[in-house]
Amino acid sequence: MKGQVYVEYRRLGFFAVQTEDNYFSIIEVQSKLPSLLNKLIGDLDSLGEKSLYNETTQEELKVTITSTQLTLAEAKSYIKNAARGI
Repeated sequence: MKGQVYVEYRRLGFFAVQTEDNYFSIIEVQSKLPSLLNKLIGDLDSLGEKSLYNETTQEELKVTITSTQLTLAEAKSYIKNAARGI
């Protein structure tokens, strides 16, 4: 599945990725932070630790997918709460 980085909170490594089905998945990145509008390829629809491929920078990312199938409002709220430690 392909997706595009749509929302970011770089300090904590949280990103919302818009998937092909127009939902959002939240990823927490452990290495090689992506940037807004980077295109990612991988299993964006299931939770857990994954390797994603950043098609834009041609790098592999180690991530944990913490939530899937969110609306944009839900994804933004999730990242805001993560930033607050909630």
